[in-house]
Amino acid sequence: MAISLLKEIISVEQIAEQKELETQQKAREIIASAKKEASALLVEKEKAAELEAKEIIKAQEKKALADIEDFRNKIQEECKNIREKSESKIEQAADFIVGRIVKHSDR
Repeated sequence: MAISLLKEIISVEQIAEQKELETQQKAREIIASAKKEASALLVEKEKAAELEAKEIIKAQEKKALADIEDFRNKIQEECKNIREKSESKIEQAADFIVGRIVKHSDR
């Protein structure tokens, strides 16, 4: 009876040891699977982030082009105003110069 009890204890210990090895193997498989899924998720998120960054850059470039066009229009308007003002002043300057020349030549 003592020998059969010892054999039973040894058998139970072997079963427990086998279960522990199986559990450790399952744990390693779960960890490997989780790492693989995490890696795939990371790649997916990086692609999504790159796409979002490209869209943001594209939107900012579009806004910058619109801002440049607005500035160009404002500058053209200012140039037009300066030309209009200078045209009247050129006439005044020409009249002034002609007047000075005529007055000096009258002496």
